[in-house]
Amino acid sequence: MIWLPVIGLLLLSLLFLPSVQETLRSPMTESMRRFARGSFAELSEGMTHFYWIGPERGPVAVCVHGITTPSEGLVPLAEELAKTGYRVLLYDLYGRGLSDHVTGPQDRAFFHQQLQDLLAHEGVVEDFTLIGYSAGGCIATSFAAENLPRVRQLILIASVGLHSPTSPVASFMEHRPGLRDLFLRWTYPMAARRYLRSHLTDSDTPPDVTRAQVAQTRRRGFFPSNLAAMRGILRDDFGPEHRLFHLQGLPVLAIWGGADRIIPGHVIGRLAEINRSAKQDVVEGAGHGVVYTHPQEVARIISDNIRHGLH
Repeated sequence: MIWLPVIGLLLLSLLFLPSVQETLRSPMTESMRRFARGSFAELSEGMTHFYWIGPERGPVAVCVHGITTPSEGLVPLAEELAKTGYRVLLYDLYGRGLSDHVTGPQDRAFFHQQLQDLLAHEGVVEDFTLIGYSAGGCIATSFAAENLPRVRQLILIASVGLHSPTSPVASFMEHRPGLRDLFLRWTYPMAARRYLRSHLTDSDTPPDVTRAQVAQTRRRGFFPSNLAAMRGILRDDFGPEHRLFHLQGLPVLAIWGGADRIIPGHVIGRLAEINRSAKQDVVEGAGHGVVYTHPQEVARIISDNIRHGLH
């Protein structure tokens, strides 16, 4: 019967394998940050990497990236917006890019605190344009709902938060949080790497974005941070916020990729239903990486809509 303890030991080893793998990844070091563009701020929950692009006296636009794409992914769009006069603030969410990994839940309050701290650190007191890409759309949407007087207009690009997975497996896991978390700890790092390999083969993806996305997967804290967001803000539905925006008159522009395999096409119809005043546009042929594969088209849509008024 010696095989029983052997099997038990193997199962125990497999259970703790994700934690062992995470420990073996490189922690963030000062040498990694030494030659980075921009600056670093010691905020209330940790060190945050940020930088400005554009003229100092331009209207401020703040960009929030997704959970798998660091701020580098928004640089191509920021450079296009800077040409139109915007002063764009980019920053890395905790656990991504070159910002510190912060343990604990990553819910709305967590992400809002980092953004509030950074705005205070940089002395941004006037209202500003808030841009959220992918999962950053959840952060931007919830932040705008809680800070309506501060947000001049909300721009969402390939945003999540308006749909939920509907597969039988997803429905089964939703009602079994313990099993779901164990499953995600095992499968998410592999799924994330597979996603990056498939999307970074796009010839339109800038090399700097590719390097930044791959580099953070090798750093300690990246995968736990994304899992914390999946347990936190990414489980929320943002329909109520969009109904609020319609009632309060916050200008909203949503931009989608016509060939996006992450965001289903029916979200366009849902947004039109819950926020009838929101403007929407589609970049045909663009995938989920539309913000860095088609930055000129996205910037043109933003400029055209703002020029003619989002309302």
